[in-house]
Amino acid sequence: MDRRPIFALALMALAGCQSGADHQAQIDAMLDGRLAQYSGRPISEFMSATGMTPADAYPVSDGRVFVFRTTPVYMTLPATNVTPAVTRAAQCQLLVRTTNESKASGADAWTVRATQRSGACNNVPF
Repeated sequence: MDRRPIFALALMALAGCQSGADHQAQIDAMLDGRLAQYSGRPISEFMSATGMTPADAYPVSDGRVFVFRTTPVYMTLPATNVTPAVTRAAQCQLLVRTTNESKASGADAWTVRATQRSGACNNVPF
């Protein structure tokens, strides 16, 4: 029996597979691109598009950093005969660095310059 067609089919199937790291890298690149679209725009546009409001803000030398956090997501690993169930919370934190060239107050005055994210940000609504 000629096994070459089966081998070729198996190679094509493996070529279509993607590792978890590759998949996360694609998600990260997509998130970076989506966040980059707000650079140079008012923080009010970011808030309007995402429906998120800042949980905190703090001054920096050239402006202000707005802190956004998503609602925690809880994941539970089921118990086994050897280990108890373990529940873990995951939350996304976005730091949005802004400047205020107009010296006015309000969300329209703060212009997004950079973003930084950490945690479980795969499902951020933007």
